[in-house]
Amino acid sequence: MAFRETTAPVRVRRALLLCVLATAIVGFLSVAPGLWTLQWSVGPHFLASHLVLEFFAVVVCVLIVVVAWHSLDRMPRHGTQKALIFGFSAIAGLDLIHTLSNEGMPPFITASSTAKSIFFWQVGRLVELGVVVLVARCPRMPAPRGVWLGLGLGLVACFGYLGIFHLDKLPTNFVPGRGVTPFKVAVEYLLSVSNLLAALWLLRVHLNSRHEQALTLAMACWLMGLGEFVLASYSAPSNFNILLGHGFKVLAYGLIYRATLMHNLHEPFELLEESERHLQARKNELKTLMSNLPIAIARIDKRLRFVYANDFHLQLIGKSREQLIGRHVDEILAPSIRPGARLHLRLAFQGELQNFDYKTEDAQDELQYRHAQLVPEFDAQGKVASVLSIVMDTTEREQAKHKLMDSLREVSELKAALDAHAIVAVTDARGIITQVNDSFCKISKYERHELIGRTHSIINSGHHPKSFFQELWRTIATGQVWHGEICNRAKDGSLYWVYTTIVPFIGPSERPTQFVAIRADITTRKNAEQEAQRMAFHDALTGLPNRRLMGDRLRHSMQSAQRGRHHGALLLLDLDNFKEVNDTLGHAFGDELLRQVAIRLRSTVREADTVARLGGDEFVVILDDLGTTSDIATTRCSQLSEKVREALANPYELAGQDVSAPPSIGIVMFGSPGGEPDELLKQADMALYKAKADGRNCARFFDPALQAEITLRAALLRDLRYAIDQEELKLHYQPVVDAQCHILGVEALLRWPSSVRGMVSPAVFIPLAEQSGLVLPLGHWVLRTACRQISEWQRDPVRSAWTVAVNVSARQLHESDFVDEVLNALAAFEAPPCCLRLELTESMLQDDLEATVDKMHLLREKGVRFSLDDFGTGYSSLSYLKRLPLDQLKIDKSFVSDVLSDPSDEAIARTILSLAHNLQLDVVAEGVETEAQFELLVRLGCPAFQGFLFCRPMPAEALPLKETPILVPSD
Repeated sequence: MAFRETTAPVRVRRALLLCVLATAIVGFLSVAPGLWTLQWSVGPHFLASHLVLEFFAVVVCVLIVVVAWHSLDRMPRHGTQKALIFGFSAIAGLDLIHTLSNEGMPPFITASSTAKSIFFWQVGRLVELGVVVLVARCPRMPAPRGVWLGLGLGLVACFGYLGIFHLDKLPTNFVPGRGVTPFKVAVEYLLSVSNLLAALWLLRVHLNSRHEQALTLAMACWLMGLGEFVLASYSAPSNFNILLGHGFKVLAYGLIYRATLMHNLHEPFELLEESERHLQARKNELKTLMSNLPIAIARIDKRLRFVYANDFHLQLIGKSREQLIGRHVDEILAPSIRPGARLHLRLAFQGELQNFDYKTEDAQDELQYRHAQLVPEFDAQGKVASVLSIVMDTTEREQAKHKLMDSLREVSELKAALDAHAIVAVTDARGIITQVNDSFCKISKYERHELIGRTHSIINSGHHPKSFFQELWRTIATGQVWHGEICNRAKDGSLYWVYTTIVPFIGPSERPTQFVAIRADITTRKNAEQEAQRMAFHDALTGLPNRRLMGDRLRHSMQSAQRGRHHGALLLLDLDNFKEVNDTLGHAFGDELLRQVAIRLRSTVREADTVARLGGDEFVVILDDLGTTSDIATTRCSQLSEKVREALANPYELAGQDVSAPPSIGIVMFGSPGGEPDELLKQADMALYKAKADGRNCARFFDPALQAEITLRAALLRDLRYAIDQEELKLHYQPVVDAQCHILGVEALLRWPSSVRGMVSPAVFIPLAEQSGLVLPLGHWVLRTACRQISEWQRDPVRSAWTVAVNVSARQLHESDFVDEVLNALAAFEAPPCCLRLELTESMLQDDLEATVDKMHLLREKGVRFSLDDFGTGYSSLSYLKRLPLDQLKIDKSFVSDVLSDPSDEAIARTILSLAHNLQLDVVAEGVETEAQFELLVRLGCPAFQGFLFCRPMPAEALPLKETPILVPSD
């Protein structure tokens, strides 16, 4: 993986250095033409050198084919490897014939000659150019690798036949005594130019996509182009430029081999990392469910060691977690079952689902029966990474079955066996019940005489489809034993689940004459599974109803209030200091705080009321039937809400200390006809924000007077939508300058010159856009407009290097297609990604940091830059700062404005600059408005500045030129 240890710019510089050095050698020889015709001193020495070079080239071709061939075991649909197999098998053959056909070599089928050797040289170079371009394009080549190898060898056979037997029908490429013909020169120059152009194209592919193979292939094409250039003309087959051209070809082949080998070393590691991420995600999702299931579950890795076991599994084998985890299966399993278990594990690791029964002994030496299922778990490459072992204790069932089978041998003991063991029923060949035991009557709640003479349809619950029983009958009718789970309905209407084994008894006619159904009651386990499904509607942390179930209950309460003509209320509350608890004590104590809040809420409200958790620290209380009049209902709601506030305002004991997290409560009444739950939640949310604005730790009702504010907001929202449709919005740009006041780039700032409202402040319409969802189309428009401006500035030599910073909203960043949106905008206007800088704020990094980091890395690999805006105003965390692929920090203007008068602000600015310097990040000071601020920041070492001191935001056409220093007074 050494090729990944060098940064991309360094690799490009090294590649360019190699190409420049090779070009310089060719250029030197071109100005000293006498060297071209320099003869190799002795003929045999020339032939030997030529043979060695070509032999090395053929060996490298074969190695490339071998590496590509074996990499297909891992990447069966990868067309690049098949292209290498096809192309370099052909090139190896053509170069071998070229070597054997050289003048002075023994005849190869026909007489050896320079013309014959030149023909196979040129054909090989043409195939060589084509396969390099094909590899860079990464094509889809569906046929098997053997077919492509055969096609490559077939191509050698075709050209071999043409060049060996029909060379005289081809254009003349060499005349002895005079040298190469104009046709040969033209072909060589054409190949030279084509290779050089392919090298430039491959370099561009690398710069745009960081395609590692493309850079190495670009160097190879450049060397092959130079080799064709020096071979364009010579007078004798032993001229020096022939060896030089072959030397360039050998170097090019070495680079192609390196690209093939490095690519096939790099990709498996990436696939392994991806597999591990997917496996870890699956482990986290299944861990909670598997731990609570009443089934023994364990995971076994490829080394046959236990890596996970749930509590039921530990209880079943009688070992602690420390005694099991990391131990080999041979150390845990009894000697009697090891061989069979090892066989089933081997088949499971080959991808086969395994089901088997085995016997073991417990600590009291009593025989125990188990049914095991081994489920292969696959990684991202489709290979088995581990095996999930699911074990059920079937001791009771097997004991009952064995005793029953023994009893059936003695007809006189059949009734006693049926009554003594399990849930048993016997039917004739038509399915008519002939005998049942007491356990069957007990669980079905039918008397024996009600069952005899009937079919099992009497207990059919309707839970299973008709096809389920058709498959059951097909199995037992052929004499096979059937196992499965069946849901039945008892006489009183209750449902129960049984694990059923149906054993057919074969008569003299070799057809079943009767069936014995042996059942075990698994109702408890099925209820546990249903409970797990119920958990999907409840919050896992607090056990309260989640948002989905709360919405259903709120709708039901609103409908009930309207039918019963009474009033109810919705309380929306959150904790005022919850974020501080998380940040200071940690998330574990934050979770404990939420659990205590849930307990207090449930104990405070009435039993008929609903308490739910929306997420985070937001809770909802639905109060039903508060009274038939509005006054009575409002009074009762006030009393209950105050009771809730007081209960939650009392300190909580966390980590041995008292923690205060009082609530803010927003209240809205319901009961009048009309209205939707979502609208009710919005009104409660408005009342909640009013409570926060009034000092927190209080409750506020939704005031109908707020409807005027809602109306104004709706009107502004309507005008904003109109402005977007009519393209009233404009982008202004504020320059970012260096210490000499030269422009380094600009920040794109959205402005709304409304035809009705005049200039609307961004502080007014941008929060509205974020709340309403219009921030997504707005952000899309800003991004595309900025990319268009970047593209237009590329034609301006002064502004082409400017970066354009675009502010990204949290909703944009969390969209699943955000990366594609940015790349599509750049591609639509052919704007260079390095000129686009996306600005994020610290608050955006609090949610789903892992997904944010992944998106940033994807864009950073394409060249897009990132800046962290308003740095220092949030909860700055070095842990995420070091993980983010940032290029720049921006010192918030709140620190800059008082940097002259407040020593703390100066210290903060100094600290940010030192931190950025150590992390190799650029820094921009925002809000610079006075020359004194500017001079102090320069002394502190700040490299870039932005503010009214230099320039206000303005349209693109009004911006000053980069080469002219700007210093515009703030007034």
